[in-house]
Amino acid sequence: LRSRSEAKALAASLFQPPQDKKGEFFIESPQKIFAFLMAYGPTPEQLVKWMSNPEEIDLRLKGTEHAHLIDPHAHQQRAGVLASLGLVADSLRLLPKRDAANGKWTATEWAEKRQGWIFLTSLPAEREALRPLQSLWIDWLVLRLLNEPMAAQNRVWFIIDELATLQRLPQLHTAITEARKSRNPVVLGFQGKAQLEYLYGHLAEVMLSQPATSIWLTTKEPKAGQWVSEFIGKVEVERLRETHFDGTRSGRNFSLDRQVEPLVLESEISGLADLHAYMKYQNYVTRFSFPYFDMPVVADGFQLRERPDDKLPYDPERMRTTGPSAAELRQTPETSAPRRPSGIAVVEQVTPEPAMPSGADETQTLNLRG
Repeated sequence: LRSRSEAKALAASLFQPPQDKKGEFFIESPQKIFAFLMAYGPTPEQLVKWMSNPEEIDLRLKGTEHAHLIDPHAHQQRAGVLASLGLVADSLRLLPKRDAANGKWTATEWAEKRQGWIFLTSLPAEREALRPLQSLWIDWLVLRLLNEPMAAQNRVWFIIDELATLQRLPQLHTAITEARKSRNPVVLGFQGKAQLEYLYGHLAEVMLSQPATSIWLTTKEPKAGQWVSEFIGKVEVERLRETHFDGTRSGRNFSLDRQVEPLVLESEISGLADLHAYMKYQNYVTRFSFPYFDMPVVADGFQLRERPDDKLPYDPERMRTTGPSAAELRQTPETSAPRRPSGIAVVEQVTPEPAMPSGADETQTLNLRG
């Protein structure tokens, strides 16, 4: 981090608001607290420790404008803010410690040198856990590369495939709309417009209007195909109409009929074969096909790191082969009352309490037996 304002941008990438815009207080409050804690320069291990011990957070927020957000007297508010703050603890726990890591990498240093490639991959099983971290790294790189490159710096290509698998990237909208200044091309891959609308709301319309080149493959959804057809555009068609006269007068009449029609029909979009697509650049549209390249494997697509804290407390292979123990099979549910062989429960007879004399004290004691 270079300043506290950058810490706020980092917190906005981790803590995402809900789509229905309800409960924003429990999103903005953890953002403010997390940004304030980042000013101490903690490691991910220290952040997880602080989130696990609210007293550590109280100690650092004491006397600041953020202390009232987790006021001990406001129990429900405090519990809600701390619970929202701890949602990122599982993702931070995935980061290795400095002594266990095989190197050090920061987006700030890489953005200054701009050398080499950066691949952010994940397996489907780990995608949910890695989503906040991958979204944070991409958003942080976009923020660092928004400035115009220096004379010795190269342009950086952002190729983000399966955009919908990431969280909402607050800096992506800025990168797309202001890419002319930074001169860093952005390539986005997604399945449909609905995915962008779900993540970015009304900003999706602005983001979809910015790319200079768009490539559309087949889609079987009717509304999506109609939208692609409208995105490609319409053309004005002139047809020569010929009219014949019969009866008392013979002859022919010619006239021009102008109509506006889609350049590519919805049925043509849904009927595209595999590895075929339409491309639109400026006001030019073409249909093309491309082969599949089976690239040689030069490195592993994903390298799984062994983490002791990620292991299960039992051996799943042993549980699968041995099954439940004999003691577990002998356990039977307890009954509330003993039962006879016929299945009728035995009810204990309760002897009624003797009536109190008329001259006794009015204070009575109620005894219940069950």
